[in-house]
Amino acid sequence: MAVESKDTLNGKPKFKARLIGRLKLNGIYDIKGNLNGNSSFLIHNNDVSGLDIPAFSMDMRQSQLRFVSTIQLNNGKELKSMLEADFEGANNTSQFRLRHAYIQYENWTVGQTWSNFGDSSLWPAPLLDWDGPTGMVLSRRIQIRYTGHFKENGHTAFELSAETMEPRRLYDYTLSPTNGVDYAPSRLPDVVAGIRYAFDNGGFMKLAGLYRSIAYDSQNIAAGATEFDFDSQDAGGITGIMSIFFRKKSGLVNNLQAQWTIGKGISDYFLAVGGSGLDGFARSDFSGKLDLMPVHAGFISYQRYWDKKFNTMLMTSYNHFYDGGGTLAGWDKMTNYQFTLNVSYDFFDFLTLGIEPQIGYKELQYSDGSKQGANAVRINFGMLFNF
Repeated sequence: MAVESKDTLNGKPKFKARLIGRLKLNGIYDIKGNLNGNSSFLIHNNDVSGLDIPAFSMDMRQSQLRFVSTIQLNNGKELKSMLEADFEGANNTSQFRLRHAYIQYENWTVGQTWSNFGDSSLWPAPLLDWDGPTGMVLSRRIQIRYTGHFKENGHTAFELSAETMEPRRLYDYTLSPTNGVDYAPSRLPDVVAGIRYAFDNGGFMKLAGLYRSIAYDSQNIAAGATEFDFDSQDAGGITGIMSIFFRKKSGLVNNLQAQWTIGKGISDYFLAVGGSGLDGFARSDFSGKLDLMPVHAGFISYQRYWDKKFNTMLMTSYNHFYDGGGTLAGWDKMTNYQFTLNVSYDFFDFLTLGIEPQIGYKELQYSDGSKQGANAVRINFGMLFNF
Protein backbone atom coordinates (compact mmCIF):
# COMPACT_ATOMS: atom_id res chain seq x y z
CA MET A 1 0.00 0.00 0.00
CA ALA A 2 1.95 3.00 -1.30
CA VAL A 3 1.33 6.70 -1.94
CA GLU A 4 3.55 9.36 -3.49
CA SER A 5 3.21 13.05 -4.22
CA LYS A 6 2.66 14.26 -7.77
CA ASP A 7 5.23 17.06 -7.42
CA THR A 8 8.87 16.04 -7.80
CA LEU A 9 12.23 17.16 -6.45
CA ASN A 10 15.66 15.84 -7.45
CA GLY A 11 13.90 13.86 -10.19
CA LYS A 12 11.91 11.84 -7.61
CA PRO A 13 8.51 12.21 -5.92
CA LYS A 14 8.89 14.82 -3.19
CA PHE A 15 7.19 12.49 -0.73
CA LYS A 16 6.43 8.79 -0.84
CA ALA A 17 5.27 6.38 1.83
CA ARG A 18 4.29 2.73 2.25
CA LEU A 19 2.22 0.82 4.76
CA ILE A 20 3.40 -2.76 5.21
CA GLY A 21 1.82 -5.47 7.31
CA ARG A 22 2.72 -8.97 8.48
CA LEU A 23 0.32 -11.44 10.03
CA LYS A 24 2.04 -14.07 12.16
CA LEU A 25 0.37 -17.11 13.66
CA ASN A 26 2.29 -18.68 16.54
CA GLY A 27 1.41 -22.26 17.36
CA ILE A 28 3.07 -23.87 20.37
CA TYR A 29 2.99 -27.38 21.80
CA ASP A 30 5.12 -27.90 24.91
CA ILE A 31 5.98 -31.57 25.39
CA LYS A 32 8.49 -31.32 28.25
CA GLY A 33 9.55 -28.58 30.64
CA ASN A 34 7.54 -25.80 32.24
CA LEU A 35 7.71 -22.97 29.71
CA ASN A 36 3.98 -22.92 29.11
CA GLY A 37 2.68 -19.37 28.94
CA ASN A 38 5.84 -18.17 27.20
CA SER A 39 5.32 -17.45 23.50
CA SER A 40 9.08 -17.90 23.02
CA PHE A 41 11.39 -20.75 23.99
CA LEU A 42 13.05 -18.91 26.89
CA ILE A 43 15.03 -21.85 28.22
CA HIS A 44 16.59 -19.76 31.02
CA ASN A 45 13.08 -19.54 32.55
CA ASN A 46 12.76 -23.31 32.77
CA ASP A 47 12.47 -24.29 36.44
CA VAL A 48 15.07 -27.02 37.02
CA SER A 49 13.19 -28.27 40.08
CA GLY A 50 9.72 -27.89 38.58
CA LEU A 51 7.38 -30.43 37.04
CA ASP A 52 6.84 -30.96 33.32
CA ILE A 53 3.74 -29.07 32.18
CA PRO A 54 2.61 -30.10 28.67
CA ALA A 55 0.55 -27.33 27.02
CA PHE A 56 -0.89 -26.11 23.72
CA SER A 57 -1.47 -22.51 22.64
CA MET A 58 -1.81 -20.22 19.62
CA ASP A 59 -1.71 -16.45 19.22
CA MET A 60 -1.39 -13.67 16.62
CA ARG A 61 0.29 -11.12 18.88
CA GLN A 62 3.49 -10.80 16.82
CA SER A 63 1.58 -9.45 13.81
CA GLN A 64 3.13 -6.14 12.74
CA LEU A 65 2.35 -2.86 11.02
CA ARG A 66 5.15 -0.78 9.51
CA PHE A 67 5.00 2.71 8.02
CA VAL A 68 8.01 3.96 6.02
CA SER A 69 8.50 7.27 4.23
CA THR A 70 11.07 9.11 2.12
CA ILE A 71 11.18 12.89 1.74
CA GLN A 72 13.31 14.65 -0.90
CA LEU A 73 15.11 17.75 0.41
CA ASN A 74 16.18 20.91 -1.39
CA ASN A 75 19.86 20.10 -0.82
CA GLY A 76 19.54 16.92 -2.90
CA LYS A 77 19.50 14.62 0.13
CA GLU A 78 16.79 12.29 1.45
CA LEU A 79 15.16 12.03 4.86
CA LYS A 80 13.88 8.53 5.63
CA SER A 81 11.74 7.35 8.51
CA MET A 82 10.20 4.17 9.86
CA LEU A 83 7.50 3.51 12.44
CA GLU A 84 6.76 -0.11 13.36
CA ALA A 85 4.59 -1.69 16.02
CA ASP A 86 3.09 -5.05 16.92
CA PHE A 87 0.51 -6.38 19.37
CA GLU A 88 2.86 -8.04 21.86
CA GLY A 89 2.25 -5.67 24.74
CA ALA A 90 2.61 -6.47 28.42
CA ASN A 91 1.02 -9.41 30.22
CA ASN A 92 -0.14 -11.27 27.09
CA THR A 93 -2.87 -8.68 26.51
CA SER A 94 -2.23 -8.02 22.79
CA GLN A 95 -1.59 -4.34 23.51
CA PHE A 96 -0.14 -2.26 20.70
CA ARG A 97 3.63 -1.99 21.26
CA LEU A 98 6.21 0.31 19.70
CA ARG A 99 9.13 -1.56 18.10
CA HIS A 100 10.92 0.90 15.83
CA ALA A 101 10.61 4.67 15.44
CA TYR A 102 13.52 6.47 13.80
CA ILE A 103 14.70 8.83 11.07
CA GLN A 104 17.78 8.53 8.86
CA TYR A 105 19.63 11.42 7.25
CA GLU A 106 22.83 10.60 5.37
CA ASN A 107 25.12 8.96 7.96
CA TRP A 108 22.89 9.65 10.96
CA THR A 109 20.20 7.52 12.58
CA VAL A 110 18.15 8.97 15.44
CA GLY A 111 15.40 7.14 17.30
CA GLN A 112 14.59 3.62 18.44
CA THR A 113 15.87 0.68 16.42
CA TRP A 114 18.27 -2.26 16.64
CA SER A 115 21.34 -1.59 18.76
CA ASN A 116 24.76 -1.11 17.23
CA PHE A 117 25.90 -3.86 19.61
CA GLY A 118 24.61 -6.52 17.22
CA ASP A 119 23.38 -6.08 13.67
CA SER A 120 19.96 -5.72 12.07
CA SER A 121 20.99 -8.02 9.20
CA LEU A 122 21.83 -10.88 11.55
CA TRP A 123 18.80 -13.14 11.81
CA PRO A 124 18.20 -16.84 11.05
CA ALA A 125 15.65 -15.95 8.37
CA PRO A 126 12.98 -18.70 8.66
CA LEU A 127 12.96 -18.80 12.48
CA LEU A 128 9.43 -18.92 13.93
CA ASP A 129 10.55 -18.12 17.48
CA TRP A 130 11.19 -14.38 17.21
CA ASP A 131 12.98 -14.17 20.55
CA GLY A 132 15.70 -16.00 18.70
CA PRO A 133 18.69 -18.02 19.89
CA THR A 134 19.34 -17.92 23.64
CA GLY A 135 22.90 -16.72 22.97
CA MET A 136 22.10 -14.02 20.40
CA VAL A 137 22.83 -10.33 21.01
CA LEU A 138 20.10 -8.22 19.40
CA SER A 139 18.07 -5.53 21.16
CA ARG A 140 16.17 -2.36 20.38
CA ARG A 141 17.64 0.85 21.80
CA ILE A 142 16.88 4.55 21.63
CA GLN A 143 20.03 5.92 20.09
CA ILE A 144 21.99 8.46 18.11
CA ARG A 145 24.20 6.64 15.62
CA TYR A 146 26.76 7.71 13.04
CA THR A 147 27.76 5.32 10.25
CA GLY A 148 30.68 6.19 7.99
CA HIS A 149 32.97 4.50 5.48
CA PHE A 150 36.75 4.61 5.38
CA LYS A 151 36.51 4.95 1.59
CA GLU A 152 33.64 6.27 -0.49
CA ASN A 153 31.51 3.31 -1.61
CA GLY A 154 33.97 1.05 0.23
CA HIS A 155 33.24 -2.28 1.86
CA THR A 156 34.34 -1.30 5.39
CA ALA A 157 32.22 0.91 7.62
CA PHE A 158 32.57 2.20 11.18
CA GLU A 159 29.57 2.71 13.45
CA LEU A 160 29.47 4.85 16.61
CA SER A 161 26.43 5.22 18.83
CA ALA A 162 25.16 6.51 22.17
CA GLU A 163 22.26 4.36 23.34
CA THR A 164 19.84 3.84 26.18
CA MET A 165 17.48 0.97 26.91
CA GLU A 166 13.78 1.09 26.10
CA PRO A 167 11.74 3.09 28.63
CA ARG A 168 9.46 0.10 29.23
CA ARG A 169 12.37 -1.61 31.03
CA LEU A 170 14.44 0.77 33.14
CA TYR A 171 16.92 -1.75 34.52
CA ASP A 172 17.95 -5.34 34.08
CA TYR A 173 19.71 -6.24 37.31
CA THR A 174 17.69 -7.93 40.05
CA LEU A 175 16.45 -5.43 42.63
CA SER A 176 17.01 -6.33 46.29
CA PRO A 177 16.20 -3.27 48.47
CA THR A 178 16.16 -5.39 51.64
CA ASN A 179 19.74 -6.43 50.86
CA GLY A 180 20.87 -2.92 50.00
CA VAL A 181 20.49 -2.68 46.20
CA ASP A 182 17.73 -0.59 44.65
CA TYR A 183 17.09 1.14 41.34
CA ALA A 184 18.84 4.39 40.39
CA PRO A 185 18.67 6.11 36.98
CA SER A 186 21.82 5.90 34.88
CA ARG A 187 23.84 9.08 34.45
CA LEU A 188 25.54 8.02 31.22
CA PRO A 189 24.37 6.50 27.95
CA ASP A 190 25.73 3.19 26.73
CA VAL A 191 28.47 3.69 24.14
CA VAL A 192 28.99 1.28 21.23
CA ALA A 193 31.66 1.24 18.53
CA GLY A 194 31.67 -1.23 15.66
CA ILE A 195 33.50 -2.00 12.45
CA ARG A 196 31.68 -3.82 9.65
CA TYR A 197 32.91 -5.35 6.39
CA ALA A 198 30.26 -6.05 3.74
CA PHE A 199 30.68 -8.66 1.01
CA ASP A 200 29.37 -8.02 -2.50
CA ASN A 201 26.74 -10.77 -2.20
CA GLY A 202 25.05 -9.35 0.91
CA GLY A 203 27.06 -11.15 3.59
CA PHE A 204 29.12 -9.33 6.19
CA MET A 205 31.40 -9.54 9.20
CA LYS A 206 31.24 -7.23 12.21
CA LEU A 207 33.08 -6.63 15.46
CA ALA A 208 31.51 -4.33 18.07
CA GLY A 209 32.43 -3.21 21.57
CA LEU A 210 30.13 -1.91 24.31
CA TYR A 211 30.75 0.21 27.41
CA ARG A 212 28.03 0.92 29.94
CA SER A 213 27.82 2.36 33.43
CA ILE A 214 25.15 0.53 35.46
CA ALA A 215 23.75 2.73 38.20
CA TYR A 216 22.07 1.64 41.42
CA ASP A 217 21.33 2.85 44.94
CA SER A 218 23.50 1.15 47.54
CA GLN A 219 22.92 0.76 51.28
CA ASN A 220 25.62 -0.97 53.35
CA ILE A 221 23.26 -2.61 55.82
CA ALA A 222 26.05 -4.73 57.31
CA ALA A 223 27.93 -1.56 58.33
CA GLY A 224 24.79 -0.01 59.81
CA ALA A 225 23.96 2.43 57.01
CA THR A 226 20.36 3.64 57.12
CA GLU A 227 20.16 5.46 53.80
CA PHE A 228 20.85 4.65 50.15
CA ASP A 229 23.74 6.29 48.29
CA PHE A 230 24.30 6.40 44.55
CA ASP A 231 26.80 3.90 43.15
CA SER A 232 27.66 2.47 39.74
CA GLN A 233 29.55 -0.38 38.12
CA ASP A 234 31.45 -0.39 34.83
CA ALA A 235 30.24 -3.04 32.38
CA GLY A 236 30.72 -3.94 28.75
CA GLY A 237 31.58 -6.58 26.23
CA ILE A 238 32.60 -7.55 22.71
CA THR A 239 30.59 -9.34 20.04
CA GLY A 240 31.74 -10.88 16.75
CA ILE A 241 29.28 -11.54 13.92
CA MET A 242 29.43 -13.36 10.60
CA SER A 243 26.84 -13.91 7.86
CA ILE A 244 27.91 -15.70 4.68
CA PHE A 245 25.76 -16.46 1.63
CA PHE A 246 26.45 -19.39 -0.68
CA ARG A 247 24.96 -18.85 -4.14
CA LYS A 248 24.48 -22.04 -6.15
CA LYS A 249 24.43 -22.38 -9.92
CA SER A 250 20.72 -23.15 -9.69
CA GLY A 251 20.15 -19.65 -8.31
CA LEU A 252 19.34 -20.86 -4.80
CA VAL A 253 21.08 -19.12 -1.90
CA ASN A 254 22.08 -20.79 1.39
CA ASN A 255 23.12 -18.84 4.47
CA LEU A 256 25.54 -19.49 7.36
CA GLN A 257 25.31 -17.16 10.37
CA ALA A 258 27.23 -17.08 13.64
CA GLN A 259 27.80 -14.82 16.63
CA TRP A 260 29.93 -15.03 19.77
CA THR A 261 29.83 -12.58 22.66
CA ILE A 262 31.70 -12.09 25.91
CA GLY A 263 31.23 -9.47 28.60
CA LYS A 264 29.94 -8.52 32.04
CA GLY A 265 26.64 -6.87 32.90
CA ILE A 266 25.37 -7.10 29.31
CA SER A 267 22.47 -9.53 29.56
CA ASP A 268 20.03 -6.75 28.65
CA TYR A 269 21.45 -6.81 25.11
CA PHE A 270 20.56 -10.46 24.58
CA LEU A 271 17.37 -10.98 22.60
CA ALA A 272 15.96 -13.90 24.61
CA VAL A 273 17.55 -13.16 27.99
CA GLY A 274 17.04 -9.38 28.18
CA GLY A 275 14.69 -8.27 30.95
CA SER A 276 15.43 -11.30 33.12
CA GLY A 277 17.44 -9.50 35.80
CA LEU A 278 20.70 -11.23 34.86
CA ASP A 279 22.92 -8.15 34.56
CA GLY A 280 23.76 -8.56 38.23
CA PHE A 281 22.69 -9.52 41.75
CA ALA A 282 23.16 -8.00 45.20
CA ARG A 283 25.82 -9.57 47.36
CA SER A 284 24.38 -11.79 50.04
CA ASP A 285 26.51 -10.19 52.81
CA PHE A 286 24.22 -7.10 53.01
CA SER A 287 27.09 -4.85 51.93
CA GLY A 288 24.87 -3.13 49.36
CA LYS A 289 27.14 -4.01 46.46
CA LEU A 290 25.94 -5.15 43.05
CA ASP A 291 27.97 -7.96 41.46
CA LEU A 292 27.67 -7.92 37.67
CA MET A 293 27.41 -11.32 35.99
CA PRO A 294 30.13 -12.31 33.50
CA VAL A 295 28.77 -14.15 30.47
CA HIS A 296 29.88 -15.71 27.22
CA ALA A 297 27.39 -16.87 24.63
CA GLY A 298 26.91 -17.63 20.97
CA PHE A 299 24.94 -19.29 18.21
CA ILE A 300 25.43 -20.74 14.75
CA SER A 301 22.78 -21.46 12.11
CA TYR A 302 22.71 -22.81 8.59
CA GLN A 303 19.78 -22.38 6.21
CA ARG A 304 19.58 -24.47 3.04
CA TYR A 305 17.16 -24.10 0.14
CA TRP A 306 16.33 -27.43 -1.48
CA ASP A 307 14.23 -25.75 -4.17
CA LYS A 308 12.70 -22.29 -4.61
CA LYS A 309 9.96 -22.97 -2.07
CA PHE A 310 11.30 -25.52 0.42
CA ASN A 311 14.10 -24.79 2.89
CA THR A 312 15.43 -26.09 6.20
CA MET A 313 17.54 -24.52 8.92
CA LEU A 314 19.53 -25.99 11.80
CA MET A 315 20.55 -23.78 14.72
CA THR A 316 22.36 -24.32 18.00
CA SER A 317 22.95 -21.75 20.73
CA TYR A 318 24.11 -21.37 24.34
CA ASN A 319 24.82 -18.84 27.09
CA HIS A 320 26.90 -19.27 30.24
CA PHE A 321 26.65 -16.95 33.26
CA TYR A 322 29.08 -17.42 36.15
CA ASP A 323 30.50 -15.94 39.39
CA GLY A 324 27.08 -15.91 41.02
CA GLY A 325 28.40 -17.38 44.26
CA GLY A 326 28.13 -15.00 47.19
CA THR A 327 25.18 -13.21 45.62
CA LEU A 328 21.42 -13.59 45.75
CA ALA A 329 21.46 -15.39 42.39
CA GLY A 330 21.10 -18.69 44.24
CA TRP A 331 23.65 -20.37 41.97
CA ASP A 332 27.30 -20.01 41.01
CA LYS A 333 26.95 -20.84 37.29
CA MET A 334 24.03 -21.06 34.88
CA THR A 335 24.26 -22.57 31.40
CA ASN A 336 21.46 -22.72 28.83
CA TYR A 337 21.56 -24.75 25.61
CA GLN A 338 19.15 -24.59 22.68
CA PHE A 339 18.83 -26.71 19.53
CA THR A 340 16.35 -25.80 16.78
CA LEU A 341 15.31 -27.37 13.48
CA ASN A 342 13.12 -25.31 11.15
CA VAL A 343 11.29 -26.62 8.08
CA SER A 344 9.58 -23.95 5.95
CA TYR A 345 7.62 -23.90 2.71
CA ASP A 346 6.82 -20.74 0.73
CA PHE A 347 3.41 -21.37 -0.79
CA PHE A 348 3.55 -17.93 -2.39
CA ASP A 349 6.01 -15.06 -2.29
CA PHE A 350 3.93 -13.62 0.56
CA LEU A 351 2.81 -16.74 2.47
CA THR A 352 5.08 -19.09 4.41
CA LEU A 353 4.19 -22.08 6.58
CA GLY A 354 6.64 -23.72 8.92
CA ILE A 355 7.24 -26.19 11.73
CA GLU A 356 10.04 -25.87 14.28
CA PRO A 357 10.99 -28.50 16.90
CA GLN A 358 13.14 -27.11 19.72
CA ILE A 359 15.10 -28.82 22.49
CA GLY A 360 16.66 -26.97 25.41
CA TYR A 361 18.61 -27.78 28.55
CA LYS A 362 19.20 -25.55 31.58
CA GLU A 363 21.88 -26.41 34.14
CA LEU A 364 22.62 -24.71 37.45
CA GLN A 365 25.88 -25.30 39.33
CA TYR A 366 26.09 -24.31 42.98
CA SER A 367 29.00 -23.13 45.11
CA ASP A 368 29.44 -26.58 46.65
CA GLY A 369 29.96 -28.09 43.18
CA SER A 370 26.57 -29.79 42.92
CA LYS A 371 24.52 -29.43 39.73
CA GLN A 372 20.87 -29.47 38.79
CA GLY A 373 19.42 -29.46 35.28
CA ALA A 374 16.22 -29.88 33.33
CA ASN A 375 15.19 -30.35 29.68
CA ALA A 376 12.46 -28.63 27.72
CA VAL A 377 10.98 -29.79 24.40
CA ARG A 378 8.68 -27.68 22.24
CA ILE A 379 7.22 -27.85 18.74
CA ASN A 380 6.43 -24.51 17.12
CA PHE A 381 4.30 -24.18 14.02
CA GLY A 382 3.22 -21.04 12.28
CA MET A 383 2.15 -18.93 9.35
CA LEU A 384 3.66 -15.68 8.08
CA PHE A 385 1.59 -13.62 5.64
CA ASN A 386 3.04 -10.40 4.20
CA PHE A 387 0.81 -7.71 2.73
